Amino acid sequence: MHTHKGYELAPFEPRRRRSAVLIALAICLTASIFAIDVFTPFDGAIAVLYIGVILLLAPSGRRAVMASGLITALLTVFAFAFGHLTNASDGAASRFVVSLVAIAITTLMSMRDRSSRTTLGEQARILELSHDTVIIRDSNDVIVYWNDGAEKLYGWSRGEALGRNCGELLQCRFPAQEIATVMDEIGQWSGEVVRTRRDGTPLVLASRWLRRRDPDGRSIGTIESSADLTEKRRADEQSLASERKYRTIFDSAGFATWESDWSETMRVALASVPDGQQLATWLESHPEITQQAVAAAVIRDANPAAVDLFEADARETLVGSNLCGRYLPRGASALSDVIVALAAGETMAETEVRMQTFGERVADVVLRVTILPGGQNWSHVLVMAFDVTERNEARTRYEQVSAELAHAARVSMLGQLAASIAHEVNQPLAAIINYGKSAKRFLRRPQPDLEDVGSCVDKMISNGTRAAQVVDRVRKLARKAAPQADPINLSDLIEDAIALIKSEARAQSVRLRQRSSGDLPNVVADRVQVQQVLVNLLMNAIQAMREVDNRARELCIDTTVTPDGMVRVAVADCGTGFPMGGEARMFEPFYTTKPDGMGIGLSICRSIIEHQGGRISAANNEVFGATVSFTLPIGVPQAAKTLEPIS
Repeated sequence: MHTHKGYELAPFEPRRRRSAVLIALAICLTASIFAIDVFTPFDGAIAVLYIGVILLLAPSGRRAVMASGLITALLTVFAFAFGHLTNASDGAASRFVVSLVAIAITTLMSMRDRSSRTTLGEQARILELSHDTVIIRDSNDVIVYWNDGAEKLYGWSRGEALGRNCGELLQCRFPAQEIATVMDEIGQWSGEVVRTRRDGTPLVLASRWLRRRDPDGRSIGTIESSADLTEKRRADEQSLASERKYRTIFDSAGFATWESDWSETMRVALASVPDGQQLATWLESHPEITQQAVAAAVIRDANPAAVDLFEADARETLVGSNLCGRYLPRGASALSDVIVALAAGETMAETEVRMQTFGERVADVVLRVTILPGGQNWSHVLVMAFDVTERNEARTRYEQVSAELAHAARVSMLGQLAASIAHEVNQPLAAIINYGKSAKRFLRRPQPDLEDVGSCVDKMISNGTRAAQVVDRVRKLARKAAPQADPINLSDLIEDAIALIKSEARAQSVRLRQRSSGDLPNVVADRVQVQQVLVNLLMNAIQAMREVDNRARELCIDTTVTPDGMVRVAVADCGTGFPMGGEARMFEPFYTTKPDGMGIGLSICRSIIEHQGGRISAANNEVFGATVSFTLPIGVPQAAKTLEPIS
C-alpha cells in the first residue's frame, strides 16, 4: 500500500470494508452517548461526546461526515427536549448550545479536512502516475518520498531508496554551489544533473527543484521532478554527428551538389495545366512554362564542386541564385521530364541537359534531382550535377573513329569482292554489247526486223538495270556517312547482301539457303552497317569452306524473332569450325584463324551490332562448321517478303 505524508492510497475494496466497520462502531458509540444523555442523571455536556462519532467517520467520506453531524445534532436536540424542556435551567441550556456548536464546528472542520485529504490524495496519485521521477528529500538530503517513475528509471525500489542519502545513492553530479545559491535566493532551481542507475548507467536529467518549507517558513527539504534526457541527448548527438557527416560528404563530394527549394517550381508547373490536360503534354507544347517553373528553384546551399563547375566566384554567388535555369533552350524537354516525374510521386529523377556556366562555357550536365526526407511539397530537394562534357566529346570522337574504321573495313571487303563485283557487272555489260550488235544487224537488213530490234533493246535495258543495281549496292556499301538508326526491312537487306556475294559463292561451289519464321518485323538499325556485318559473315563462311571436299558446301541464313523482342540472324556454314576454345576469342581485336587475316573484321562487327543495341555470338555446330548470329531490336512491324532458297 502506497502512502504519501501519511495518507493512504488504499485500494477501493479494503476501504469499503474499513468504512463499514467504522460506521458500525459509530452507531454503537452514538447509541451509548444517547442512552447516557437521556437515561442517566448526569448534568454535564454529555452531547459534546458526539464529536467523537464525527471524527470517527471522517475518513469514510463527505456524506458520512454530514450524516453523522446531522444525526448527532438531532439526537442532542431530542435528548435536551426529553430531559429539560419542561424544567430547563440556565446551565442545561448553556450545555445544550455548547454541544450543538461543538457538533457543528467539528462537522465543518471534518468536511474541510476531508476535502484537503482528498486533494492531497489525488496529488499523490498524480505523482505516482507521472513518468517523470519525483523525489522528496529532507534538509539532510535523505529521501522521504520516491515515486514509481523513480523506481523505473533508477532501478531502486521504494523500500530500498527511502531513508537513503540521495547523493550517495545516485552518485549525483551537478553544480552544487550554484544550486545552493539559487535555492537560497528564489527557492527553486532548474537545470541538468547527471546521476547513475543501479546498473551503473549514467543518466542525464532535466531537473526542477523546489524548496520545502514548514509553516514558519523554515527550510525542511527539497521536492524535485526530473525527466530523462539520456535518449534525447544521444539522439541529438547522433543527429549532430549525422549532420556533420552529411556536411563533410556534401562539401567533399567530387561532383557538383546543391540544395534547393522546388516548391514554387512545382506550383508554377502544376497551376499552369488546364483541366483535362496531361502535365507532360502541356509542358511539351509550352516550353516557356518549364522555363518559368525551373527559374523559381532557388539554391539554399552549394558545395565547392558546384562553384567550380559553374565557374562562380564563391559559394555565396550560388546561394539565392538559380542554376537549373541556365539550360540551353533545347533542354526544356529534358527538365520538363524531371518535373513530370516528381509530380507523379517519384523521389528521384535524372536527365541530361546542356547548361551555360557563369563564364559562358557550355557544358553537358547530367542532373539527378532527389527529394530529401523531411521536406514537404518539394521544399527540400538535393540536386547533383555531373559534368559529362569530356565523356560526350570522347564518345563523339570514338563514334567518328569507329565509323571511319567500319568504312575502311567495308572498302577492304569490297576489295576482296572486286572479282565477283566485276563479274556481276561484266555479265550484263557483255550482254548489252551482244544485244546491241544483234539489233544493229537486224537494222541493216533490206527490210529491218523492228520486232527483233525492240526485243534486243528491252534486253539491253534489263541488263543495264541489272548492272546499275550492282553498282548501286556497291556504292551504298562504300559510302561514308554517320550511322543513323532507321526502321529497315531485314528481308530486303539480306537479298542485297546475297546479291553482292552470289558470284563468290558460285565460284566456291557454295549453296545458299534461307530460312525465315514468317513475316519479320522491321528492326531499328543503320542499314549500311548491318549489311556490312552480314556480308562480312557470309564471306567468312564461304572462306571457311574452301578446304571442304568430302561433303556439300552449304551456307544457311536463318532469321527468327526471339521472345525478348529481338530479331535473330544466324549464318551457319559446314566448314571446319572454330579451333577448340576459340569461340570466346573470335571477336577480340587482331585475333584471326586465317593465314592472311588481320583479325579486325569480327571485332568491327561486334562494335557495330552492340552500338545498334544488339548482341553477336559465335559457336561451333554439333556436326560440322560453325554459326555466327546477331540480334537487333524490333522497330515498326512490317510484313517481309517470303525468302526463296537461292542456289
